[in-house]
Amino acid sequence: MEKIGSKFIEFFVLNDIIKNEDKEIYKYALNIILSSLIHIATVMILGLCFNLLIESLVFYFAYIVIRKFAGGYHANTQLRCFLASVISTLLILGLMKWVLLFDNIIIDFLIEVLGLVCTIIIGFLSPSDTDAKPLCDKEKRLYKKVTILISFALLILSAVLFMFGINNMSYSIVLAIYMSVFVVVLGKIKEKFLLLL
Repeated sequence: MEKIGSKFIEFFVLNDIIKNEDKEIYKYALNIILSSLIHIATVMILGLCFNLLIESLVFYFAYIVIRKFAGGYHANTQLRCFLASVISTLLILGLMKWVLLFDNIIIDFLIEVLGLVCTIIIGFLSPSDTDAKPLCDKEKRLYKKVTILISFALLILSAVLFMFGINNMSYSIVLAIYMSVFVVVLGKIKEKFLLLL
């Protein structure tokens, strides 16, 4: 992906569309865009395979919104990131398919309660920064507030969707909260492990 992006940007540099001194910024931006498009396309393909296209997209975007501010575990390479993303999406869609089979009020209630517990955990543990993107204290406070606000807003939206019987969308949002807490906890574990080394 980086090679494709580099060649693409070099073409623009050679044709005087992009200044040579700006090419690294454009390469980085293009790399992020391509990576995001590949992730979205993968989620859509997996969603189609499970016959859960809309649910997979709702899950993905709810997860990304939380992850943007909560942070969490980051793989060391793009390939590992992609593989982790594919595996986690497969697990989430499989779980969603299974939960939709057992649609009853007790399971719905338990799913929401667990979502509340996960939201509280995310609030306590976030944000999780990385070596690549360390946060100052002011940013940490801001990101924590935004993470808590977003997580609770999504949880409330999920509860409202349950009340209106739109369980598939509600499950998508709650499972995004579950995945977010999992990634944040993994990030904290990785952070502590690196401090011990």
